[in-house]
Amino acid sequence: MRKLLLLCLPLFACVTTKSVPVPASAGSSAVHQVKRVKVAEGVELELLDFGGQGPALVFLSGLGNTGHVFDTFAPEFTAAHHVYAVTRRGFGSSSWPEQGYDTATLGEDVVRVLEGLGIAKASFVGHSAAGTELTWVATHHPERVEKVVYLDVRTDGDLLAEFLSVLPMPPPSEPAPEDVASRAALAAAVARDVGGAFPAHEIDEANEFDPKTGHYLRDRKWPHAEERVMKGFSKVDFAAVTAAVLFLYVDQPRSGRAEDLPGFSQMDLPVQEKLRTLSARALQRDAEMLSVMSMPNWKGIKLEHARHYVWLTNHDEVLREMKTFLETF
Repeated sequence: MRKLLLLCLPLFACVTTKSVPVPASAGSSAVHQVKRVKVAEGVELELLDFGGQGPALVFLSGLGNTGHVFDTFAPEFTAAHHVYAVTRRGFGSSSWPEQGYDTATLGEDVVRVLEGLGIAKASFVGHSAAGTELTWVATHHPERVEKVVYLDVRTDGDLLAEFLSVLPMPPPSEPAPEDVASRAALAAAVARDVGGAFPAHEIDEANEFDPKTGHYLRDRKWPHAEERVMKGFSKVDFAAVTAAVLFLYVDQPRSGRAEDLPGFSQMDLPVQEKLRTLSARALQRDAEMLSVMSMPNWKGIKLEHARHYVWLTNHDEVLREMKTFLETF
């Protein structure tokens, strides 16, 4: 149950109406239409079309979420944009292939979505882990990117991938029984954890429940998807993004000490030294990002009293800054 454990290929593409097994509540609705976009042989992504007037604006969710996490936020931009959201491969109602979770392939998936929609260029909004694939798109296909909005994105994905090359994925902690007793209990627990309620479709699309008891069963994803994405993170060059950028972030200073990691004293000496090096590089990456945010095409804003899902915890401020940026920057 990822929400309660927060750490917080050029082929072809086409839009289809192929039916897929999705929860009844997650289909086309007054909020959006649900479509399918073929991005590779045997791989289709779920596309949410919120409608609207104007240039394309595409939302990309963080790791563990689906496009439905923006169901209550994306519609607020339809007056000036045609708004979409995408669920990456391996999650929710998108295909669950056993390959293609590296940064470059996930980035190419985004480009294939644009091709399938017949969109030459779009502005993008990326949350958390989407920052890596979005930056890959912006630097490898700059002709496709009008503007970029980063919502508390991960800037050190490559360092995390290195970390996971020397240490195994930590096992997920067990949720409290009362938090998984029902769909309503899970939704309430997620709201407490992230600082705001997830849209109903996100709860249904990202989780599976026992049809008889209503008890939470598991996350709705390919079992190895999150690990493959994290191990597939590659270094991206934020400074090379030429599009206009709005960078909204939560200030969470790092301790900078590898020694503070659980079980550090029991690790082999080569592993300890590797983790010390990675910790130092992570602090350096933070300093690099502060420098990047001073570039003329960047506007960086630190959100006070915010949490990782910034459009939930700081809705009015994030909405205002995004609309101003998209309209005027």
